[in-house]
Amino acid sequence: MRICLVVAHYFKAEANPAYSSVDARKRDQRQQALARVLMAWRAHFSESASLDIGQKMTELHPTSVGLDIIVLTHGEDHLVDENMQRGLGIGLVNTQLANPRMLPFGVHQLMAERQGHYDWFVYSEDDLLLHDPSLFQKLAAFHRVFGARRLLQPNRYEINPQAWRLKTYIDGDLRPGLVDGLWSLVPDSQPALVHESDFGPLHFARARNPHSGFFALSAEQLAYWMAQPHFGDQDCSFVSPLESAATLGLAKTFAIYKPSAPNHHHLEIEHLDTKFSNLRLPIMYRGG
Repeated sequence: MRICLVVAHYFKAEANPAYSSVDARKRDQRQQALARVLMAWRAHFSESASLDIGQKMTELHPTSVGLDIIVLTHGEDHLVDENMQRGLGIGLVNTQLANPRMLPFGVHQLMAERQGHYDWFVYSEDDLLLHDPSLFQKLAAFHRVFGARRLLQPNRYEINPQAWRLKTYIDGDLRPGLVDGLWSLVPDSQPALVHESDFGPLHFARARNPHSGFFALSAEQLAYWMAQPHFGDQDCSFVSPLESAATLGLAKTFAIYKPSAPNHHHLEIEHLDTKFSNLRLPIMYRGG
């Protein structure tokens, strides 16, 4: 299996920052988050080691997975240092844009240029930490059961001891009018899906918030997206360029699903921030 991971990464301090990527107070936090994200990918999908206590040896385990990591940057406005680049085998692609907020759209073009060379193409924001080395097996199973015209996205969560609960899933439902508009782009008659797996029923729902800051497309799905007239249109009408690059092109192409209760955790990814879980919104109980 060949995987192409592309991370659009930008950091430059600004006055009155709306995002962590432009907040000078979070420079060190952002650099540490980026390093953790890239290190996790390299650890999960590269050769591993295990200890043989009886023989007092370390055994190395080769892998059939090939992972290429590309970080897309804008000029000198980034936090990738030489140790990170060499130690993790990162390919750095530097570009210059009139508006650096359009940088994430460059990921689409990098993927298109590499079409035919990989089995999976992954887009990730630079503060999303993957804990699940079974990611691609779960995606492949979803495609096999429900078809490649449906896209499974992970649920983002934050770990925050100051929030109502230690773990908070942060991509809550959008307002109904916006959801209806997104769903109308790719109609699908099944808002809920269930797969009877070896571990019991897995529940999925058409996402009422399709954004994850992340996506993983099979080679077949990337080719299908590239064949659509809207591929590469750089439409920024979903929230901002950041959210649009991660989500809007997909919403125009696929019916987007996420794992739903009671198995939100089936496919998830950690957001290395606490800005959403710090929101002091009123409590509502669902279920028993």
